Amino acid sequence: MLRQVLKWWRNEPPLSDEEVASLVSQMSPDLTSASNVELFSKYTTEQREYFSLKTGRLVLYIGEEVPLVLKAEEDAALAAAPKGYELSQLQGLNIGCGARTISPLLLPVDIMRQGAFGQASGEHGQLCESAFLALSDELPFKPNSIDFIVALHMLEHVEEPVNVLRHWLELVKPGGGIGIVVPHWRYTWDARHDEAPYGHKWNPSPQLVKRLYDEHLADLCELEALDTYRYKISFDFVLRKPGKFVPFSPPPMAGMKSGKTRFEQGLFLHDE
Repeated sequence: MLRQVLKWWRNEPPLSDEEVASLVSQMSPDLTSASNVELFSKYTTEQREYFSLKTGRLVLYIGEEVPLVLKAEEDAALAAAPKGYELSQLQGLNIGCGARTISPLLLPVDIMRQGAFGQASGEHGQLCESAFLALSDELPFKPNSIDFIVALHMLEHVEEPVNVLRHWLELVKPGGGIGIVVPHWRYTWDARHDEAPYGHKWNPSPQLVKRLYDEHLADLCELEALDTYRYKISFDFVLRKPGKFVPFSPPPMAGMKSGKTRFEQGLFLHDE
C-alpha cells in the first residue's frame, strides 16, 4: 500500500493576498539575509511555505526547522532499506553523496570528489573525498547485488531520471529498495530557467513522479511511498523491487577448510 501524507492547509489559506504582497515589498533580494530571517520568523512554517508557493521564491526555513527538514529527508530515503535489518547488515549506496553523506555505513558514490571547475554553479557543496567515482547511469555493480540505494537532491540533476531509475532497479536485489528525495519545484525554482551546468534538469513534483511511475516503472517495482513528510521544499518516494530479500551472509564455518586440511588434501599452496 502506498504511504503518503496530506500536505496542504485544511481551511483558509495561511496568508491573505494582502499579506503576501506586503512581505514581497519588505523582503531583501538575498533570501537568507538577516533582515529576511527577522521578517519571516514572525510567520509559521506553513505560512512561509504558502508564501513560497504564491510567489515562486525558495521557501525559507529558520532555526530548529533546518535540522528537522534534513532528518525528515534522510529518514524517508533510508526507508528504502529492507525491513528488519540494521544498516550495518546491508549493502547500501548513497548516490550523489556530495549533496549529503548520510551514514558511514553506505558506500558514497558521486561524479567528483573535489570541485572540478572551481565550484561551478549547481555543483554539490559538500563533496566527499572518499566517494566512489561513477556516473549515475553507469554504475559498475552486478545486477541484483545491491541491497538498497538512496539519493538525496541528486536525481533532479540528471536529464533522464527514468533511465537512471531503471538502471538502479537492475542492480538492486529482489526485495531491495530505492529511496529518493528531490526538491519540489514549486517551492524551490523552475528549472526551465536554470542555466547552471550542474543545475536542475527537470521539475520534480509528486504528481509527475506518480505519472512517470505509472507510465514507465510500474512493471518493474512497487511505488511503496510518495511524499510522506510535512515539509514542502522537497518530497520523497521509495521504489521496492518485487521478490524475497536475501541479505549477504558469510559462508558457514562447517564448509571451510583449514590450512591443515588443505595440506592433507594436497591443496595447500607453498614454496617447498
